[in-house]
Amino acid sequence: MWWWILTVLFFLISVGSSTLVYFSLRRINQYESLIVEFQNIIEFATTKMKQVDAKGHYESDDETGFFFQQLKELQELLNGIFENEETEENSSAEKEKS
Repeated sequence: MWWWILTVLFFLISVGSSTLVYFSLRRINQYESLIVEFQNIIEFATTKMKQVDAKGHYESDDETGFFFQQLKELQELLNGIFENEETEENSSAEKEKS
């Protein structure tokens, strides 16, 4: 009798935990996609700003240079978030090629 009660209880706990993990991972993937999109926008903005400021006059200016510096720091911060994942993907892709 106790055996069946424990089995049903374990099954219910397992299903509940699995459901929570599934929805948590789904939400994490959504946030990761959002961060990657934000990173791409920052990268694009930095590239365009460098093209506009080809001679470096704006970047060396105190007022606009602050914006350039903050954008650069933000891009480095975002690049640091996914650095390990990118290197793991690159190493696994190299192993598959050989």
